[in-house]
Amino acid sequence: MRSKLLILFFAVVAVFIVFNRDQQDHNQFRSDKCGYYLYLPAIFIYHDLSKLAFYDSINRKYDYSLSVDNSLYPVHSNRLDKYPAGVAFFELPLFLAVNYYCRATHQYAADGFSLPYQLAGIFSNILWVILGLFVLRKFLNRYFSDHVTAFTLLCIAFGTNLYAYTAFEIGMSHSYSFFLFSCLLNLTDKWYAGKDNIRDSVAYGIITGTVAGLIFIVRPINIIAVIIPLLWRVDSLRSARERLNLFGRHYKSIITEVCVFLLVAFIQFAYWKYITGSWLYYSYKEEGFNFLHPHILNGLFSFRKGWFVYSPMVVVCFAGFYCLWKKDKQVVPALGAFFVIMIYCVFSWREWWYGGSFGCRVLIETLPVLALPLAALASTVFNARNAARKAIFYTITMAIIALNIFQTYQYSMGLIHWDRMTGEYYWKVFGRIDFDRVKNEKYLITTAEENKYDD
Repeated sequence: MRSKLLILFFAVVAVFIVFNRDQQDHNQFRSDKCGYYLYLPAIFIYHDLSKLAFYDSINRKYDYSLSVDNSLYPVHSNRLDKYPAGVAFFELPLFLAVNYYCRATHQYAADGFSLPYQLAGIFSNILWVILGLFVLRKFLNRYFSDHVTAFTLLCIAFGTNLYAYTAFEIGMSHSYSFFLFSCLLNLTDKWYAGKDNIRDSVAYGIITGTVAGLIFIVRPINIIAVIIPLLWRVDSLRSARERLNLFGRHYKSIITEVCVFLLVAFIQFAYWKYITGSWLYYSYKEEGFNFLHPHILNGLFSFRKGWFVYSPMVVVCFAGFYCLWKKDKQVVPALGAFFVIMIYCVFSWREWWYGGSFGCRVLIETLPVLALPLAALASTVFNARNAARKAIFYTITMAIIALNIFQTYQYSMGLIHWDRMTGEYYWKVFGRIDFDRVKNEKYLITTAEENKYDD
């Protein structure tokens, strides 16, 4: 019950923040967020998925600042939206509801971008994060007490930048990926723990394949997550052979999952084919990966966007792997392999800081996976008799949560810069709200210094 109340409290906080922002802040379809969303008005209102001719007038009206040159650019006689289509599926239900409302009442423009559509996008984001937390709760409660689960969810929800991307930076793909990763983790555990009637269930195969397909079309690189179900509880050559035998016995379920995955992934391939004439098309042009020169140290430790710097709760989560190993070492190899590959790949992206964001936004989706070692650590501490150890653990985690909430507020006020942070600037603004950013602009990354991050 505590964990349910914690999730509901998080939802209330997020909604409260939304309704206490300036109305202009509800104009949430700016930049990348608009690119993810654009499929819906293009299909259901303007019936113009190929040319996207309506966007130019919409941009003049609402100032979405979505780059026509880099984000919506011509391919042959069409205009390609470079962003994957998956986020639009999660925004679809509330979009259809407000679209009907706007058409029926005529109180707002039924143009896909007026205030009701903005609010639909905002509440879609909050809704799917909350559902993701409930799914994660269900998974954690199989192995831990509700007290431990509630504490773990508290740390994940309020102690990481999931908080920022639920209540402030709304509309990016990572919030929806958080839900999908929670589902994949839960489905994986149920499949391996279940009896043959579950493993051979067609419905179960369809659901799992759908989740995997959505993971791909929301953010293609996240397909790395299939490592988790493939290697779940494989910790030796013997268990690997047993895994192959298990797949062989339940091949119908595996085939169902693969077919459904391909069917969902086909949506993105079909869009590329429709616009470009090619089933496979790299839509990010000059942006891309350089796997020979990853920026792992910068991605984890830099003051620009370091994951450990702006979400120190993640450090606590990784510390929990020791406790998880002692509690259930079979799950550690799969999670370890996933994180090694995921971290290497995301920080091999040329612009490893990923543009405007609070901290490292591209690893928000991995938080459900980190919840497992965090819960193992929390369980170990809670069951310990050493009162001092408990006090230290509580103090550290509560301090991190407070810091995250405060720094998210700083970010929303523009005190923590969305792109150009440095260590010197970070410590000058640390703990402050009466800070003259203009006066201290010289401490931010300059245009001349920008090139060093591309090397």
